[in-house]
This record gives sequence, C-alpha cells and structure tokens, in this order.
Amino acid sequence: MHGFSIYLGQPIDKSYITRMISLGYTTVFTSVQIPEEEDKTKYRYLGELLDYLSNNHLTYMIDINPSLLDHSFYEFLQAYQHAQFIIRIDHSTSIEVINDIINHGFQCCLNASILSESMLRQLYEQLDDFSYLCYCHNYYPRPDTGLDDQFVNKQNILILKYNPNATIFGFIAGTTARGPLFKGLPTIESTRDKHPVESAQLLLNNATTQILIGDSKLDETMAQQLISILCHRHFTFTLNLSDLQATSILQQQHTVRPDAPNLVVRSQEARHYCTFDIKPNQTIHRRTGSVTLDNKLNHRYQGELQIIRTDLPAHQHVNVVGEIIASEHALIHCMQPNDTFNFILKTREQN
Repeated sequence: MHGFSIYLGQPIDKSYITRMISLGYTTVFTSVQIPEEEDKTKYRYLGELLDYLSNNHLTYMIDINPSLLDHSFYEFLQAYQHAQFIIRIDHSTSIEVINDIINHGFQCCLNASILSESMLRQLYEQLDDFSYLCYCHNYYPRPDTGLDDQFVNKQNILILKYNPNATIFGFIAGTTARGPLFKGLPTIESTRDKHPVESAQLLLNNATTQILIGDSKLDETMAQQLISILCHRHFTFTLNLSDLQATSILQQQHTVRPDAPNLVVRSQEARHYCTFDIKPNQTIHRRTGSVTLDNKLNHRYQGELQIIRTDLPAHQHVNVVGEIIASEHALIHCMQPNDTFNFILKTREQN
C-alpha cells in the first residue's frame, strides 16, 4: 500500500501518475482541505483523477475536514466503484464520525500524530471491527516542525497496543517540493533533506508500516530504488568499476549475510561465485562506498565481497574494485540482513 501524493489545485500530471503506478505504487494520497486551493477546482480535478485511473485498482486516501463529510460527498465517491477509498480525518475525531464513515462503506484513517490513549481505549471498547481503521501521521511543510523519530515510535507503539495489526502510514519528502514553502513534506523532521530510502527506512524502523511520498513528485530513479526496497528489500547500486578482473562476480545478484557486521556489508554468495584466482590490485585505503574483493593472498576468503560502510585502512589481501556513486551512499546504511543487492557497472569510458 505504499503510495504517492497528487494535489488538486492544478491539472493532474498524468505521465507522472502512470509512471508511479507502473513502478508498483498502489496508494494515492490527496487532500480536499488545502487552504490555497479552490473547492470547485479541487473536486473537478479529483473527478478527473478518478476517471483517468478507472482501469486501475488503487487505494485513494482523501484527507478531509469532518465538517465536509455529507451525503453528496459520499455519493460522489460511491460513483467510482473501481476504487478503494480511505477517508482520513485530520482532527475533530469522534466515534460518531468514524462510524459514519464506516457505515457508508469506506475505511477510516485516523491522525496517528495526535491520537491519545484515551481515544484509542474508547475505540477499543466501542468498535467491533478494527479492519476498517488505519492510521496516518501528519506531514510538516514548515521546517523545524516535523516530528522526532522517538515520538513517532511512541505513537505507533501506542496504536499497536490497541490494534496489533494496524496499518500505519508516514510521509517522506519528494524531489519536487510542494508550495507555498517548498521545503518538503516529511513526517520526521530529520529526514527533510535525506535520500528517500533513508527517510523511509527510519519510519519503518519506528513501527510505521506504509510509506507515502508527501511532495508533488519523486525523481524516477529514486522512485524505482524506493519501491524495490519497500516491496522486495532489493538494492541496486551504481558502481564505478576500477578492476575488471572480477567483473563476473560483480554482475551476479548478492544477498546480505544474516550475521551482518556494522562496518561492512558482506555478500553471502560471492566466494561461491569465485572460480578463478584474483590477483592483488588496488590494495588501497577503503572508503565509505568502496566495494572490495579479497584477493588470492586471503586463501579460502578469496572472492569475499564487501561494501564498506565506514572508512577502513588498506590491506594487502583486499582489492578495491570500485566505488558506489556518492548519491547512493545513504542506501548502504539502510541494508539489513537477508536483503538482496546488485550493481550497475560503469567503466571510465561510460563515465
């Protein structure tokens, strides 16, 4: 259910929407309560969006003020039978409003950033079926107002206490920021300027289960990297290759060893891929982002492949065979045991 955002104050970007769906994003977040947008324009573009995507089975999360929930709004949504709708209540949450949404056949999403234990206890005591509920944190357009990751964790753990199978959404910033401030739309403040994968991983590490891109767009390469990791835990790195003798090993898919150390990422399969002698070459200082292979001087460890997480000294048994491009260094620190990875190899001629 990972997704992206479409805002209704301007004509929808159909090419961006199509690309994101083709990559595997299945939830569209939008809002009908942004002050800068006119009501008539918002509903016209919402209808255009739903019509355009009528052949896709998507989930739409619509952020709305409870005061706007009336018969005509429900009737408008019910006309689109191909779509799954989640109605997110930003504030003024009450059991009556929640039941009204559910009774009209829609999922209700509560604001995870402001939920209190008393409200959760009330829901636990009065709702028979939690399957119609989900939770979504706020995004924060103004710098310095985003949440701390510990606060997000505390809220999520509180939600899971009363609803152990809860779906909890959180936002990360995109690469084309939305106005009027153009400073990103993250949930966690410290992720405002981070790589989307790093931002998403911090949310996941703090009990958030689903990721939404808050801003208007996300760069295509980053969108591909992100969904591949979210859905498959697979990383693709661009490697500037400097030692051609072990290309065949680097062209294979690898798995992060389950007994993963902090200083390096180790391939589980690389030594099995090594069927030839690796001569010592470029046994130099190992920097963050370096990819190394143990040479024949390391005997049975020959072919050991590592991605370096923190600077390490040179070792005569270890060849530096290439460098991951700087913009992807953040991804290295997101890798976990049993994740898979591969390399896109670039030589000097290609650069």
